[in-house]
Amino acid sequence: MANKNGLGIDLGTANLLVYLEQKGIIFNEPSVIAFDRESGKIVAAGKDAHNMIGKVHDKINVIKPLKNGVISDMKAAKSLLSYVLEKVENLTEKELYNTECVMCCPSEVTKIERDIMTELAVNMGISNVIIDEEIKAGALGANVDIFKSRGVMIVDIGGGTTDVGVISYGDIVLSRTIRMAGNYIDSEIVKMVKKQEKVEIGELTSERVKTELADLREIRPVIINKYAGRDIVRGVPKFVNVSSEDVAKVLIPTYEEVVKLIAAVLKDTPPELSADIFEHGILLTGGGALIKGVEEFISKRIKVPVKVVSNPLTCVAEGSKYLLKNRGDYLINPLKL
Repeated sequence: MANKNGLGIDLGTANLLVYLEQKGIIFNEPSVIAFDRESGKIVAAGKDAHNMIGKVHDKINVIKPLKNGVISDMKAAKSLLSYVLEKVENLTEKELYNTECVMCCPSEVTKIERDIMTELAVNMGISNVIIDEEIKAGALGANVDIFKSRGVMIVDIGGGTTDVGVISYGDIVLSRTIRMAGNYIDSEIVKMVKKQEKVEIGELTSERVKTELADLREIRPVIINKYAGRDIVRGVPKFVNVSSEDVAKVLIPTYEEVVKLIAAVLKDTPPELSADIFEHGILLTGGGALIKGVEEFISKRIKVPVKVVSNPLTCVAEGSKYLLKNRGDYLINPLKL
């Protein structure tokens, strides 16, 4: 690899996406890594490690390095990124030294949390790193020109956090974050099944329930699927029926909180920018934007048009290429470079 190539990293709670200049997205898999406890050797990473959740023996430790949008395990995060870069692109620490790197984070992370991301890059041998906001990268990756004198509202519903921000003239005017998103919904589904059916389902099963049954439309078909779990009274395997209506009981309160967050940001938005948002609508990104009926659900309550971008899962990583061009300088429009 030529040393001039830039690297864009969207290290999300749920998924890791890596963008490499001149090649595009080279990795898009779950942010999970598995180690052998005794030797510390990496057993699996990404999708393979994700499939191990809840299924391994004591000799294997499966770790999610991020929690609520921030790094909670530095060693695991470094191992995951280094492993991916070396395996996919044969990028060694020596080659990474002269590489420019953009790492994306939620807009309301603290300075300490940003410093941890910088430390992660330095530990990997990357000397030239920029930390920038996911909502900026997401807007650029969705081909939105945020450098105009026009207010744009982005709502990024990810795995660990939901980020709402207003952007104008190339930077964030205001933003808010709540730690309520896809992973929260998964855990609430586990609690709901346990309470209603006295059956405990695993993390992978709860993700499957959400993927197959989540629906926010007012008129939605009633779908009932069968899932396997463990009877918490008798301790034996048991099948349980879960319906789309059951999942809606979890989804609706969660997305009502997202609506409250959007309303709070709109309330503090300057009037001229509010007018722009009302005219051009709100853009949704992230995995949570893929739930059926999400546009109508939010739009009906906020009374503003809502649209899911065409690439909600990859727009942050794709937008990092523009942040590499202007190095976070709002005075330089990378779309014109």
